[in-house]
Amino acid sequence: MRIALFSWESLHSIAVGGVAPHVTELAAALQRAGNEVHVFTRMGKRQGHYEVIDGVHYHRCPFDTNPDFMAEMDNMCHSFAYHFFQTENISGNFDIVHGHDWMTVNALAEIKNARAKKTVFTLHSTEYGRCGNVFHDGKSKDIRNLEGYGGFVADKLIAASETIKKEAEWIYNFDDWKIAMIPNGVSLQKFNEPIDPWSVKKPHGVGVWDPVCLFVGRMVVQKGADLLLEAVPAVLAEFPDAKFFFVGDGYMRSDLEHRAWELGVQHATHFLGYALDGDLVNFYKACDMVCIPSRNEPFGIVALEAWAAGKPIVVTHNGFDYVWHDVNGLKVYDNPNSIAWGIKSLFSDLEKGRGMGSNGRKTAEGFSWDNIARMTMGVYEEILRW
Repeated sequence: MRIALFSWESLHSIAVGGVAPHVTELAAALQRAGNEVHVFTRMGKRQGHYEVIDGVHYHRCPFDTNPDFMAEMDNMCHSFAYHFFQTENISGNFDIVHGHDWMTVNALAEIKNARAKKTVFTLHSTEYGRCGNVFHDGKSKDIRNLEGYGGFVADKLIAASETIKKEAEWIYNFDDWKIAMIPNGVSLQKFNEPIDPWSVKKPHGVGVWDPVCLFVGRMVVQKGADLLLEAVPAVLAEFPDAKFFFVGDGYMRSDLEHRAWELGVQHATHFLGYALDGDLVNFYKACDMVCIPSRNEPFGIVALEAWAAGKPIVVTHNGFDYVWHDVNGLKVYDNPNSIAWGIKSLFSDLEKGRGMGSNGRKTAEGFSWDNIARMTMGVYEEILRW
């Protein structure tokens, strides 16, 4: 099959969140399965328009920026469609066009209206979930409308978890038959190389025996970094040497850093910004546990990465259907007291935590990208038969 993937982020253009590794790894796995795969995405600084990486054709599409983010995404979609049409005119027809998240919906619509392509749309989360399970007006409502339109345009939708599938059916009245659930994947081999944890801790002034809790994600309401920060004083009361690494960026970061000073925990909290792939793997391998305190979690790729590194996780009840409490992780409520309880439970019994991490590694082995690609190809083959 000739497959065109559309995404506003990838690891080989501009990376923002979890969609970047998903699209990049899925594209490579689809290529390994014998398909010709093209990714249409944004262009980063000092990047070329076209490059073949891991056998995948990357088309980095320039477009005009705009202070209105919705208008900018329209510009991006027009650019994606233009470069798609150019590529088809030069090298032949695509069998499948597959867009990821609401930012690509207008590109899918433009292409389908012009050339009647078989179309797939993946929801990695919903706008309702990203807003912390709240329906807002204004631009948020416009984004929800686009998500709903994506379900109308697409021949088939993919949801990254049962949580997203149920949310989408509830919010947008999508029929059950139209949505396939295909989870995220993880590249286990990235996490196989042993490291010296102190080589990661030392540059941040963290002692070799200091227990470390890791947060990875965007600094937004949905991901709950603020809930974890509010839990820090209670953890330090029992584990005064504990340290907290916050890896990621977002509009809440400066407020969180300020709040750490207000709480008097600035000495124990390290806000490290966005981490490149290799550095991120090292953070996972150097920590003692990973906390994912989400108010809404569609399908935490962070949980899979933590498990791939053999680490125990503390997650909330807001998603995470694949986490078994006290087996491959701990489930807590999305409030600071409950989160603090989970972290203290693991810090007080590191051996038990290592056992949970080992169980998590076994769980992660079922989520290889080659398996995810085969499931995705099943969706493609289904709609091509229609």
